[in-house]
Amino acid sequence: MVVEPIKDKKMIEKFLIQLRGKNYRDWILAKFQLNTGLRISDVVRINTSDILTDTMRFKDYLVIKEKKTGKEKKIRLNEELRKAIKDYVRGYDINVT
Repeated sequence: MVVEPIKDKKMIEKFLIQLRGKNYRDWILAKFQLNTGLRISDVVRINTSDILTDTMRFKDYLVIKEKKTGKEKKIRLNEELRKAIKDYVRGYDINVT
């Protein structure tokens, strides 16, 4: 079985809209993957403290070690993803630790 990525932007947008209506956490995970190109195994290991300072300011870069390859990756989050993350953290009153 061959799995191909969805390349149609309209289909991706429909997927995200449907996901956001059902499960906000899964929506933010999908949005994070789409905007960073990371595997889900790497995304689920990220903590808020990897992205935000204790004063709720974004760090310049997210630096992770990829689980599958063992390579270090340095990622600058775009504004769309930053806004989504900040809304999620505020909405769920998540602490940066």
